[in-house]
Order: sequence, then structure tokens, then C-alpha cells
Amino acid sequence: MSSEPDPRPSASRPQSLADTERGIARYLFAISVLSGPDSDRVTTGELQEYLNVAPASATEMVAKLDERGLVEYEKYQGVQLTDRGGALASAAGWRFCVVSTFFESVLDMTVADQTAFDIGYALPKDGVSRLRALVDSACLELCPTADDGSEPCVA
Repeated sequence: MSSEPDPRPSASRPQSLADTERGIARYLFAISVLSGPDSDRVTTGELQEYLNVAPASATEMVAKLDERGLVEYEKYQGVQLTDRGGALASAAGWRFCVVSTFFESVLDMTVADQTAFDIGYALPKDGVSRLRALVDSACLELCPTADDGSEPCVA
């Protein structure tokens, strides 16, 4: 990734999860899950397997994320979230966590990870916050704080 100023208009760089395409949010979330707390690099092969996509799709999306300044990608070294990409991944993770926990603790049913992600992405932020208010237990293993500074999903 170049250290020169980015000449692209800011519209190409999402500022919040609301202006982030679902596919991009899904990749950022996957990178955050696969990299763990140590922010290790994630290979495109790991992303391909986790997201169940073709190798070319993973490589193409990683290049797109790098162009938008959301990840740092080095061929053969893998990908790592930038601060902005990490913030968006955290917002997506918070939504995923709230939805998963709501289904499990309030409705007593398990929902597939991709479905929980899609529901969390589709709901307006205040809808996710309302679900969070209904959840009395700690969230599942992915429990970041929301990007607006609201309460983290922990007991």
C-alpha cells in the first residue's frame, strides 16, 4: 500500500457501516475473525475457505479493500485491517454478536452465522440497539463495542 495521499474521492471510502456494501463488510468481518486479537495477517486462502468463495473472488475483493484503504495487502504475505477497516469490522462484529445472542438467549434458537450477519447488516442501527436492550446475557465470542461508543455486548 502506498504512503502517498489518496487522490480518490472520499465517497469511495466508506465512513460507516451504513455506507459500506454488504460484501465489503462481510470480508472485513471475516478478516477480523480470522486474524484474532493479535491482528495477524490473513491469507486469501483462509478468507476463501471461511467465506466459501472462489479463490479469484477473494483475491479480487482483497485488492478492492486495499485500494479503498480498508486493509493492507501484500502478495504472499496476506492481508491486515487498517484502523478504518478495523472500525468497520468491529461495527459489523457488534451487530453480528447482538443478533446471534438475541436469537440464542431470547428466542432459544440458533441462527447460522451468515444469516446473523445479514440480519445485523440489514437492520438499522437503532434496531440492533433495541435487540441489545432485550438481551440480558453476555454475547457470544465476538463482542466488540459498537462504533458509536454504546455499551459493549458483555455482562
